[in-house]
Amino acid sequence: MDEIKQKLKERQKYLLQIKKEKLNAIKNVPEGKLRISCCGNRTQYYQRNSTKDINGSYIKDKNLAKTLAQKEYDKKVISLAEKELCVIDRFFCNYPMANIEEYYKTLHVERQKLIFPVVEPIEKFVEKWEKDEYQRKGFSEELPEYYTVKGERVRSKSELIIADFLEREGVPYHYERPLCMKNYGIIYPDFTVLNIRNRKEFYWEHLGMMDEPEYAEKAIQKIMTFEQHGYFQGENLIITYETRKIPLNQKILKIMVERYLR
Repeated sequence: MDEIKQKLKERQKYLLQIKKEKLNAIKNVPEGKLRISCCGNRTQYYQRNSTKDINGSYIKDKNLAKTLAQKEYDKKVISLAEKELCVIDRFFCNYPMANIEEYYKTLHVERQKLIFPVVEPIEKFVEKWEKDEYQRKGFSEELPEYYTVKGERVRSKSELIIADFLEREGVPYHYERPLCMKNYGIIYPDFTVLNIRNRKEFYWEHLGMMDEPEYAEKAIQKIMTFEQHGYFQGENLIITYETRKIPLNQKILKIMVERYLR
């Protein structure tokens, strides 16, 4: 329900902005309404200045026709926006202070232990998600050793940067948790991350040597494999890139987290 409220607040903000823009747009526009007459391949425009003026005055300047048409459109948009804003306002006025998800949190801890709530509290959900155990990939002896602030070993300096960034931002993650793809087998995404707000998982792949042709070909094949199994960038897949000349940018990491994981 919190997600619905957030979406409605965003919609409310959008409608208020549109209303403001359209109110400014209809200031100082010509009076009257537009009548359009089509006869064969000919289209003619007329300006009606009152309801009694059925036919209206012929418009020679097409810009005037455009202005009148836009004005009528803008007025209708304002009217529809106001109606939708009223509905949203009524929703917030009638929405209960405590919903069914939040009610569980108000109970005594000992009582909570005796109850199966409608929706598992997010704190417990995240705790269980983070404790999920899985078989990790091994490391070759010749690989350099990189360790995150959590003490996990990762394969590259860039993965170390991403892991520590996620930790600082409070984004739960698993490193190289196996993902079984139907009719393909098991792959190991660099990170499996969790959007806490909507309890949605994303897979995060970092492609770190895109200036090397052989690596780039394998990377493209890997992304195509994701797509063939229903994983698409922006929906449930996050992809970051770098080359020797264009290293990983933490501003991009911040953008990715804010866009997909908040």
